[in-house]
Amino acid sequence: MASNSCSKKRKLETKTYKEKYKIVKFCEANPRMRKVDLAQKFGLPRGTLYDILKNKDKIIEAVEKPDARKGGIKRVKQLTYDDVNSALIVWFRQKTSLPDIRIDGEMLLVQARKFAADLGHEEPEKLSPSWIERFKARWGIGRVHKAGESDGVDRAVVTDWKEGKLQQLLEKYQPEDIYNADETGLFWQLLPENSLGFKGQSHHRRKEIKTRITLLVCANMDGSDKLPLYAIGKNKKPRAFKNVCHLPITYTANKKAWMTSHLFDKWLKNLDDQMGSQGRKIAMVVDNCPAHPQKEYENIKLVFPPPNTTSCTQPMNGGVIKNLKTHYRRILAAHRLEAARRNSPFKWDLLDALFAVKNAWGQVTQATIANCFRGVGFVCPDETGPAEAPSADDAPQLLSEGDARQFRNIWNSLADIFGQDRIPSLGDYVDIDAECGGNTQELTDEDIVKFVTSGNVTSDMDAEGAKSNGSANEVPSEPAPPPSIHEAFKALDVIRRFALSSEVLPASLIDFGDRVETFLVAEMPKRMKQSQITDFF
Repeated sequence: MASNSCSKKRKLETKTYKEKYKIVKFCEANPRMRKVDLAQKFGLPRGTLYDILKNKDKIIEAVEKPDARKGGIKRVKQLTYDDVNSALIVWFRQKTSLPDIRIDGEMLLVQARKFAADLGHEEPEKLSPSWIERFKARWGIGRVHKAGESDGVDRAVVTDWKEGKLQQLLEKYQPEDIYNADETGLFWQLLPENSLGFKGQSHHRRKEIKTRITLLVCANMDGSDKLPLYAIGKNKKPRAFKNVCHLPITYTANKKAWMTSHLFDKWLKNLDDQMGSQGRKIAMVVDNCPAHPQKEYENIKLVFPPPNTTSCTQPMNGGVIKNLKTHYRRILAAHRLEAARRNSPFKWDLLDALFAVKNAWGQVTQATIANCFRGVGFVCPDETGPAEAPSADDAPQLLSEGDARQFRNIWNSLADIFGQDRIPSLGDYVDIDAECGGNTQELTDEDIVKFVTSGNVTSDMDAEGAKSNGSANEVPSEPAPPPSIHEAFKALDVIRRFALSSEVLPASLIDFGDRVETFLVAEMPKRMKQSQITDFF
């Protein structure tokens, strides 16, 4: 595939003001036309089209008022190697998102020349160190990690972000209109008694990795809007989904169960439509990775913190995701304990996991989210100062006092049943998949070339996923048929009687039972078997 890209050599052209003027006027006359279609119509890279539209006022003035410029209409000195510039910044963002990467100017130059050759430029060696310096200035890369320097977050870069671009963001948008989205991996089927020794070890070729899903978690700055979770698995139709018409959260699948630029763009477009219907304009803070390409949306402004600073600049990574996982592990541990006490086989399929993660997300409080935003510097000018993000040292501290005590009691009971030597510390269990990372698309150099030349990467990574036969750890038997209407009524009666036996009667649970009963009554005629005429003879 790389040979096809190399065989089609692109000829760079410098457009005059008059040519750019026609492009600007056409775009203004067709505001609903997508930027990718406009770029294709004029045979331009999208980056070049964005540059033209960004300078449209200057272009219009140069054509309509030529006397305002000395010498009349001139050709604009075009930024050369636009495609190399676009490819190199994607490569740079991907590499700097890795914690152990160290990049210097020479590495950038070597990679730029490689992209130039792959993109069909005849003399890639013409790219010089001065071009790299302009590239760094163009993208605000003030300091590239040199070989031999210490790894980790550059505190000066984080300070510049918080005192500069972040402050501009806070001045322009209200807290309810500033969102943060981040991906996380979740080993949804990893049980307490199977997790000891897993943390800190290599995950390659381990069976447990097959039960990973990726979750996209997003909320706004004041915690008033927690967007529904978005899950990505490996199997499009696991056995657990058989006979199921609706899922508790949005679910899709691809071969690696990770976020891709195609899926992220689709998610953003749906959100953009929702914000448009509400008459809202929002800012969305996301990290620098190939799965989060820089694109323009009508109602969403994408904001990218500096590379390799996720832990210090993103609220979801600064405590929200850990809080979500703590609630999920507590729910899973409770179900595991209930089965262990009955000495019965434990069933926990992907559908159970989706219900549990939805429940866990519902238990993440508005105050927790707002506190995590403040903990990484999202503080309005009229506030006194940043708050501390929730502690990551001890998982139960992320819960309320009652929930933390409950989780510890469950954990101690599991240790009594399975033995202390098989149960890790509670903090390690909650943090068991922290090393799983963001699970976002990793592009090869060939993918990046495709990304630049076609405007999007929709390879087989965005295919329908693996076969629909479930994960390796799922029970290979057919799922049970849907419960009958009689079984549903009986289950409702059990729940009601159980609630009435509690010392503190939760009114919300009784109200929920009433809503379930109303639903079942309405469903009864649909679920009842139709009578046949032969039944009467």
